[in-house]
Amino acid sequence: MKKTLFLSCIICIAVSTACEKNELKLPAEVQLAFDMNTFDMQENAKAGQQFTINEAYLVLGSLEFDGEREQGEDYFFTSNFDEPLQAEMHTGNSSRTVSFDIPQGVYKRIELNLSVGTESSPAIMLRGSFHKGPLEDVPVVFEYPFREEIRVRAMNREGNRQVVLTKDVPGKATILLDAPFMFQLFSMGMLINADRFQFEGEETIIINSDKNTDIFSVLATRLDRSVQVIFE
Repeated sequence: MKKTLFLSCIICIAVSTACEKNELKLPAEVQLAFDMNTFDMQENAKAGQQFTINEAYLVLGSLEFDGEREQGEDYFFTSNFDEPLQAEMHTGNSSRTVSFDIPQGVYKRIELNLSVGTESSPAIMLRGSFHKGPLEDVPVVFEYPFREEIRVRAMNREGNRQVVLTKDVPGKATILLDAPFMFQLFSMGMLINADRFQFEGEETIIINSDKNTDIFSVLATRLDRSVQVIFE
């Protein structure tokens, strides 16, 4: 009788363990989304000077996911897009809808490697305007023209690193551009003294690796840390 009970317990434990392992293999659907934090600077109230960055465009060629779970095997995958995905981060619109099936579980670490930019399209373009005075509004365009690998440690909406994915609850991974962080070392004087160029039929302050390079250097060094990935 004791042997029978012991064998039954072993079988129950084995079945329970197998069920837990199978549960950890079940997929949770996660949709890719895009967003940005806009930047606004006001200075010299008498002159009414204001600088705003309120548009961001991203070109994404591929994405690598590297996740470490508290239970179950770690999970890694690479998604290469046949045509680079183009996203308007300020509207959330993108050239296609992208979602992934990721094994459910509690992830204590998720890292994403974003391959951005192509030979013909800048990795990131930011657009805004410089209100220099009552009668002068100047468009501002920032271009990061290089292909880049941006590695990001993901977080949840509360700002913690633990991410919980559940098969019955559709998830979302938002690639967010934090423009205020990117422009943290920026000053209004940089724009006042910046060179202007013709762009789309208007005199524009263009900031890239060839134009207004002093401003470009300040912003480009903060680009990687200005990109976040938030799971919810």
